[in-house]
Amino acid sequence: MVSNGANAGGRVRPGPDGRTSAWMSTPEGQRISLCMIVRDEASMLARCLDSALPWVDEVVVVDTGSVDDTVSIAKARGARIGHFRWCDDFAAARNASVDLATGDWILYLDADEAITPVSGPRLRQLVSEGRSPEGRARAYTLLVRSETAHGTTEDMQPRLWEHVPGVRFRGAIHESIEASPEVALTVVSSTSVVVEHLGYRPEVMESRRKLQRNSTMLAAAIEADPDDSYLRYKAAQHALTDGDYASAVQESEAALRISASGSASRGPLGPSNVADTFRTLIAAHLALGDASRAVSAGDRGVQACPDHAPLRTQHGLALLAGREPARALEAFREARARREAPLTGAVDRASVGWRALYGMGEAYLELGRATDARTALAQALIDVPGNPVVTRALAIAEERAGDLQAAYDRLDAAVRQHPVDVELRRALAGLLRRADEAAEAVRVLAPLLDVDPVSADVYDDLALALDASGEPADAENARQIAQRLREGVVMGDGVDGEGDQ
Repeated sequence: MVSNGANAGGRVRPGPDGRTSAWMSTPEGQRISLCMIVRDEASMLARCLDSALPWVDEVVVVDTGSVDDTVSIAKARGARIGHFRWCDDFAAARNASVDLATGDWILYLDADEAITPVSGPRLRQLVSEGRSPEGRARAYTLLVRSETAHGTTEDMQPRLWEHVPGVRFRGAIHESIEASPEVALTVVSSTSVVVEHLGYRPEVMESRRKLQRNSTMLAAAIEADPDDSYLRYKAAQHALTDGDYASAVQESEAALRISASGSASRGPLGPSNVADTFRTLIAAHLALGDASRAVSAGDRGVQACPDHAPLRTQHGLALLAGREPARALEAFREARARREAPLTGAVDRASVGWRALYGMGEAYLELGRATDARTALAQALIDVPGNPVVTRALAIAEERAGDLQAAYDRLDAAVRQHPVDVELRRALAGLLRRADEAAEAVRVLAPLLDVDPVSADVYDDLALALDASGEPADAENARQIAQRLREGVVMGDGVDGEGDQ
């Protein structure tokens, strides 16, 4: 990164004014100001600044009230430091950072982000291209790659733009840049510059109590401006993450209604936001157990956004839940057919990759096409080796295709790798029982009785295995325990039910 005061991009750490030594040698019109707002980011900030310092000409860091070493870390790297009294308004803070910048271009990053090593030269290339052929100022949407609890998502976000008057942030939360009417701005998408975002990792979210903070601010922003369709869309996503599925449905419908009404205060939702809102709506209905409404939401969504591949996958999941495997298969195929489409908005690559292939496999199984299911699921497993859900489905397909040994070998290896995975053990036990190895099925299920809580389904499976192994009394006892569990009766230890309360 930095050696003898110089770095990979030919720049050195900024001086007290925030400018690097490359400021004077950078051609006029191409100087980049990195603008950041921070608060208590000591654990993340150095990584972010070190990733960008080789490629920018000025660093501006506005602190909103840190009590840790954030400011000293920024000063040590020569950033120009600003201070902003926090007022629950992200746009106001970001605009304060932009006001301190003197470069020709604004690049904004958060402390939990970093540009990838190969992105720096590409960043310089973008600013060297100058204005559009029509003489309009440019703004670039860059590829932001986020790590989440469910995998990696990719999102195109406006992060680099020419520093001209009239381009400002708007929105107390989930802020975005907007150009005033007198500014002609050409927005260009570039996937050549990648921003890696770690802030959605579960441990980071928890350590910062980010969800609670954002939810509080979002509620206040919506109360102040209930006709902001973008805020309602974000509120639906928050509610889904929080497990408040009824609110997720309500906010999704409000976002779609306000956006279509023509009265949205921030303008209508963009096409990718509309598609994401329908995805949230489908997921919320599925979580509520309402497959019919999930299918209906999916039907509306694909009619409004026919080319959005991840939405097709979500629609397929709804159709599977609604017992429409033929339509589900077509939805997953449509998603796969669009997987090479250009990025727009937030995209979960897995939704058009292994998730769509997994959905195809499940649909094929429902349609009785085990060989086709096996092919699709094997392809999905290449993308996610060892994934328990895909492994289990593939084993089912192998058994139904008549390859019992392959199914057994796969499930046996998976159980060894994931010894407390309930569904894998249930699948292996079921296969053994159907292969007249009932005693072995009982042995496979036994460890699950020590997992708290034990589901009624496990005791149902145990009853079948005990019956098949010639132990009817124990089988009946297992069935009674399953029934009591479904009735909410607290159970004691042991298959014989002693200690029931």
